Amino acid sequence: MVGARAQPVRLRRFVLIGFDTLWRTSRTQVAGIVQTVESSFSVSSHRDFLTLMSWPLQSDFIGMLKNPPVGFRDPELKQCTVEINQLGQPKARSGNFATVYRGFRPDGGEFAIRVFNRRQDERLAHYRAISEYLEGRAISSVVRFQYDQQGIRSSADGKLYPLLTMEWIPGTTLFEWIQVRCQEKHFEALLIAAEAWARLVRELAEHEVVHGDLQHGNVMVSPETQFKLVDYDCMAVPSLLGRRNLETGLPPYQHPGRNGDTELFSGLDNFSALVIYVALRALAASPALWHTYVVQPAYDRILFREDDFRTPPSSPLYRDLLKSPDQQVRDLAHYLFELARHDLRDVPRVDELLLRCESNRVAAGQARPRSFRSTAFPRERTAGEEPVPASPHPSLSRPNPATGGTLRRGRRAGSSPANAQPPRLGNLASERTAGTGQGVRPSVEGPLPTSVTAASQRPGTEGARRAWLWWFVGSAAIPVLLAILTTLMLLFWRSL
Repeated sequence: MVGARAQPVRLRRFVLIGFDTLWRTSRTQVAGIVQTVESSFSVSSHRDFLTLMSWPLQSDFIGMLKNPPVGFRDPELKQCTVEINQLGQPKARSGNFATVYRGFRPDGGEFAIRVFNRRQDERLAHYRAISEYLEGRAISSVVRFQYDQQGIRSSADGKLYPLLTMEWIPGTTLFEWIQVRCQEKHFEALLIAAEAWARLVRELAEHEVVHGDLQHGNVMVSPETQFKLVDYDCMAVPSLLGRRNLETGLPPYQHPGRNGDTELFSGLDNFSALVIYVALRALAASPALWHTYVVQPAYDRILFREDDFRTPPSSPLYRDLLKSPDQQVRDLAHYLFELARHDLRDVPRVDELLLRCESNRVAAGQARPRSFRSTAFPRERTAGEEPVPASPHPSLSRPNPATGGTLRRGRRAGSSPANAQPPRLGNLASERTAGTGQGVRPSVEGPLPTSVTAASQRPGTEGARRAWLWWFVGSAAIPVLLAILTTLMLLFWRSL
């Protein structure tokens, strides 16, 4: 009888111990999830959130824009007027980080008023450094601007906040300008634009300025047919090199390997500059490409897509560029797609690639025994096409032994032999010329490595999302599971 009573007591004690263990384990898991979520957000993130909440709304600035003598601190801005929309409010052009308004000076001059949407100390320091560096430097494509740490007043608290003013650029975007030229089949205008673009990129490099987001929307074509660059959120000057880029730019103009962790360096614009240059040269040779790859699919960018660089062999544009009537377009397109698989820092400047193409054309007329082609995306030879002879890459100042003089930049379309093909790109990264600011890198032979995608290098955001997901799942599932187990244990307890 005693043994029969002792057995239920032991069983009840075992159930209580199991229930207590389960409860402690669940509490530990929940605490771990909460700790993971908290650790995924840094102190700076909380600080940014608080400063965002304390930053004035655009409506607070709009009230001051309607009353410039009160809203602005600068005496000259106090005398200006702001463009008004149909509702009688300042006409805003909203952006990610700032909102732009159009101002008019008493003499009729126009300028842009850039009011920041939120506080970001790193970006504000970024603009201060750029403004100081550009002071006294004349760069034809860069619009001068003035940054004032206390330029505009908020109607909410009466305090002064940062303001940026710059010259208003009339004209059209590069996309709109190209569209009209292709419809008119104005080959020469597109070819001249390509040469002007090469000069623009060269001028930026000479002044050690990096734009950081070269794309069709940030290139304005003035009524005088001059290129002007706008949107300097990604711009870098020597004092900013080595810092993390604040934005990654617009694909597909940017290199596939660029991401939020990419550091600012002197060659950051090389890939996007090459994309635009190749597009201009390709359209100058075949304007019909615009209708095929932009008008017909209602695409809003210049020819290229991200998928073209991701899988070139299956890209119709890649195949069409390699069939271009302009030999230099074929060469440059071959380089462009291969460089998309190289490291971002290995992409050379446009001038260097033009010299490489020139060297290839000169060498094509000489008899050499072996081919110098890339193995990454081999070009298909046409009927009767001979292998490409090898040739050393000449420097910008060293005379070429094949010609006895210094190489000049590219020729017009159709001036090169039909059988010329680009040489192997493997040694291109190591063949840097003096004065380019690039370090000497080891040559890369054989198939090119695949670039690291941007998604694989953003662990912070993905980790935070996963942590939040587990937190929500855990907070919902654990109480339900505990309730079910408690009910079952109580029923079992009563049965004993």
